[in-house]
Amino acid sequence: MNNRGDLEHFSDSLDDMFRRMGLSDPAVMAALSTEWDELAGVPWAGRSRPLYVKGSTLVVEASSGSMIAFLRYGEVNLLTTLAKRFGEGAITGIDIQPPGRS
Repeated sequence: MNNRGDLEHFSDSLDDMFRRMGLSDPAVMAALSTEWDELAGVPWAGRSRPLYVKGSTLVVEASSGSMIAFLRYGEVNLLTTLAKRFGEGAITGIDIQPPGRS
């Protein structure tokens, strides 16, 4: 097998392992991390950070415990934005955590 075939097989194996663990595609998490403030917008930018995606739920850490209720008001808009960026069904829920809980 050539190197390209080996890499494709390895990539498929990793994707399968992530799915079995209930974790998302690492490329989605990488994009969320690097594009967060632009993607998330108000009220999320500067007040939260994405931690991980489990299944189709994005787990986000709020900058403070008091910010959690405030961020909940922006969930629908964020889910709409994420669906446009990653496709329908990729992220269907948001779990907002207080700082340091993860």
